[in-house]
Amino acid sequence: MIQQFELKVLKHKILLATNKVVGLENLFEDLSNLLNKTHQKYVTAFPVKNYRSTKLVATSGDNVDQTSLDSLVQGLECETLTEQKAANHDLKLDWLNKRMNEHELASMSTVFDLLIWEQSLYETYDHGMLKEIIDAIQCPMLFLPHDWQIENLVVFHDGSMDSVQMIKTFINVFNPSLRALPLSVLINHTDRSYNVQQEKVFIDYLKLFFDDIGVQLIQEDLFGHIQVSPFLKTNNPFLMLGVKGEAFQYDTELSAPTFLFKG
Repeated sequence: MIQQFELKVLKHKILLATNKVVGLENLFEDLSNLLNKTHQKYVTAFPVKNYRSTKLVATSGDNVDQTSLDSLVQGLECETLTEQKAANHDLKLDWLNKRMNEHELASMSTVFDLLIWEQSLYETYDHGMLKEIIDAIQCPMLFLPHDWQIENLVVFHDGSMDSVQMIKTFINVFNPSLRALPLSVLINHTDRSYNVQQEKVFIDYLKLFFDDIGVQLIQEDLFGHIQVSPFLKTNNPFLMLGVKGEAFQYDTELSAPTFLFKG
């Protein structure tokens, strides 16, 4: 007797850090284009205004609360409308309206596969508070700028297991069509942890999924290379950083889509 098994739908949990309730249609389209289409996506929108720092003094811009009944009703109506628009992109959307501090946010974020970070947040909120949120997040992150384009992929390899886990997450979460783009692997040759054998194993693993691979040894710090490299400024890269989260510089808005694996 042949036993039949029900094919289960693969699922991804996506956390969306945003500063708005309406006008998210373009972002929903971005998610549909960038993420793996074989997975059902459960998106939880986290309005950053609901974050409550235990370290920083709140500014007037961070204390916008819907206290009146009219504002509450209007907000619920906007959320419902946005959920309907998300469904048009095959996204199941809900809202995290609970006020959370860094400890609660850290605990909650552990179950998510990816956080999408709207770069427009830097135009609205205190950068110190945003850094505090990023530090608290315990899942991989995608920093998404305005009007992004992707012509190639760039991997920064520091010789750690973070780089390997980052690639595994990228393959699982992101659209497989991205793997057809040229992939550049940048390796910090001055790092004491640099190991030729580890590099070879890493490159051989990449060859299983990417066809067009180039390798470059760099002498300067990886983050310094981001700021000065003409290639990274002019070729619309998608950056992948397999580095420790505390080493990441989030005080300035990134001009390229940047995937950060937080080890």
